Amino acid sequence: MAYTIITIDSESDEDAPKKSMDEKKRKRMISNRESARRSRMKRQKQMEDLITEKAELERKLYEDDLKYNALLKMHVVLELENKVLKAKENKLTRYLIFLHQMLQEHREITDSSLNNDLEIITEPKFFEFMASSC
Repeated sequence: MAYTIITIDSESDEDAPKKSMDEKKRKRMISNRESARRSRMKRQKQMEDLITEKAELERKLYEDDLKYNALLKMHVVLELENKVLKAKENKLTRYLIFLHQMLQEHREITDSSLNNDLEIITEPKFFEFMASSC
């Protein structure tokens, strides 16, 4: 007698490829979800880095603004001091020119009187006067 073995399988042979496809879809879906999660985490990290960088740049900008304003004030003060010093230089230059003129006039007067004195000293009458007064 020939026996035929019939196996009772809850899955039919037709369901096996379908189950294999479902398993592939499920694995792909899990992989896609994990990839999407990594992508969201990467984007979140990039956003946090950009926020940190923005805060650092704003802090540097604020510090640079403070330095700029301090330098600007110093520049204004130095410009005013420079104007005052230039005015003093101009006044002293005019005074120096005046003193040179006065010195020149004094030399001219002194040279003139010295020449007159030399004329007096070289005259014979002067020598006679000097001899008689001794």
